[in-house]
Amino acid sequence: MTRNPVQRNLIVLLVLLAGPAFGDSWEKRSEALFLDTQFRRGFLLSYPDSSRGRAVEAVLDFDDPNNVPVWRLCQWGTKRTLAGTRCFHGRTGDVWYDNHAKKVVVGGPDSEQRDLVLNVRGKSEYGDRTRKAGEAWPHLLVEQDAVQLHRLDELDEVPLQISLRLTYSSSRMSWEDYDPGLHAAQFQMFFIVKNVQPGSDDYGDFFWFGVPFYDTRHDIPPAYMAKDAGKDDATGKFIYTIDGRTINRTPLKKGQWVTIQRDFLPHIRTGLREAVARGYLTDPDPHNYAIANMNLGWEVPGTFDVAMQVRDFAVSAVFGTEGHDEAP
Repeated sequence: MTRNPVQRNLIVLLVLLAGPAFGDSWEKRSEALFLDTQFRRGFLLSYPDSSRGRAVEAVLDFDDPNNVPVWRLCQWGTKRTLAGTRCFHGRTGDVWYDNHAKKVVVGGPDSEQRDLVLNVRGKSEYGDRTRKAGEAWPHLLVEQDAVQLHRLDELDEVPLQISLRLTYSSSRMSWEDYDPGLHAAQFQMFFIVKNVQPGSDDYGDFFWFGVPFYDTRHDIPPAYMAKDAGKDDATGKFIYTIDGRTINRTPLKKGQWVTIQRDFLPHIRTGLREAVARGYLTDPDPHNYAIANMNLGWEVPGTFDVAMQVRDFAVSAVFGTEGHDEAP
């Protein structure tokens, strides 16, 4: 059907007026901040000594030389490195590395163990001696730099999707030796939120944004805000960990799956304001900060044997939606 100029102009006007109602679905886009979220490409294994930074002790490539890992597997503080251990293969596509102190399983697509299981055996790490104040503790976590740096004020959401199942958690220490201020097992996620603006007084500086999933001392892990300390090579940067009830009001119990879907951008912005208010940073402008890195896994400063399974993990940068809600 041929339309005259008046009809065409009227249609254009109606589309423009309708724009706000339909614009979100047309303009909204999402980008993954981290790659290989089923962990099938293997790991670059850290040294146990965290002062060696990103130096690689071994490549855990699942016996596939074509694998190019994007994840680092950090085993800081362990007494038993995974370097040199053999890779085991299961009938359902599972692959794993195992020693007396830890086990890392990447489950096949149809396996009950998909996608990732991280197991720390604290009894093997500590023996009969409990950890003392100031001493290092074993970590077992995966770490990756963000695919791209997105300024916080350019984002509308930072949604997290993750399913977790606590497969094992047992204290291996006596109540006489146990000090809740020193001894725990924690499964958590941290973002490095970094100043990426050249010329800013805080350029290159950062704070830790934490998401707590499990803590042996609490049904639901509480909020935590403090300086990163407790061991010789601690960063000294501000840790801003949200209250676990913000993301999950169901305690992680053995064998039960918990799925979390949450936008963290409002809480990251609140963490930045808190870091500035407490004097850890001086630049309050969200435009100058971006999520630069994340890690996910165990820190075990007490004698605990623990294991956690992770499925359907994803963190995205979302653009194009309206408004920026502040955290409650």
